[in-house]
Amino acid sequence: MLHDNVLTFERLLSTLLSIKDNKPVAANLDDLIYSFLLQSDYPRASIILDLDLPESAAKVAAGMRKPSFIIADPLTAELLAVIEVVEAIDGDALRQVSIETGAYASRLGGRTIQGFVIRVDVRGSTEEEQIQFYRIWPNSTLQQLSSKSFPDLDTLRVARKLVVANSATVAKATPGIINEVEATDKVTARRPNAGLYIPALVLFALVIADSVFAFYQGVRLLTLSQSVLAFGAALLFTLPAALRYLRR
Repeated sequence: MLHDNVLTFERLLSTLLSIKDNKPVAANLDDLIYSFLLQSDYPRASIILDLDLPESAAKVAAGMRKPSFIIADPLTAELLAVIEVVEAIDGDALRQVSIETGAYASRLGGRTIQGFVIRVDVRGSTEEEQIQFYRIWPNSTLQQLSSKSFPDLDTLRVARKLVVANSATVAKATPGIINEVEATDKVTARRPNAGLYIPALVLFALVIADSVFAFYQGVRLLTLSQSVLAFGAALLFTLPAALRYLRR
């Protein structure tokens, strides 16, 4: 497959040389890359020229820059990539095109779709100057590719499956974590606050000790009014928490 890509790229360069003396227009460049994709074993059915055809295109704002092509899986109709073809623009313009094309790809398919910009300079003196490939989505960076590393259809399919599988794994793990936290919260909520019982236990112990001393030693630690107050305070500490616990 790598050998086929090299041959395809050489044919693309020879086509560029044949139109070098003529002023290229956007339609000519699109046709050039369209032929390159066909020669790179992209089925004709996988290259969508009618950008309003995909159902998800309705999510794209009317004023957004539209790419030259959308690549879809001809067997499943899943969207795999968007490709924008540009002429010999400078670095600032290239970055702006990359941002706009990445935004379109994001709206169209989220992170399951890839975005590419292909810069064509028919007057370039070297192969690297004549055709430049860039991946611009989903990583939101301008990553230059060689003609050999530009993905074929099967590579795009695998990339999409990996992203979908990873998203599904995260989605399965997240509810489990949430449920575990909720369960912990429920168990915690059902337990009455132990801190409220400590003062109550101390007061109850004091009342019991006073009764014991009064019975065996004939000596009281608290007066009658203090004993009543201590007992009432212990009830006030424990009664609200106990009622809340029983109502759950």
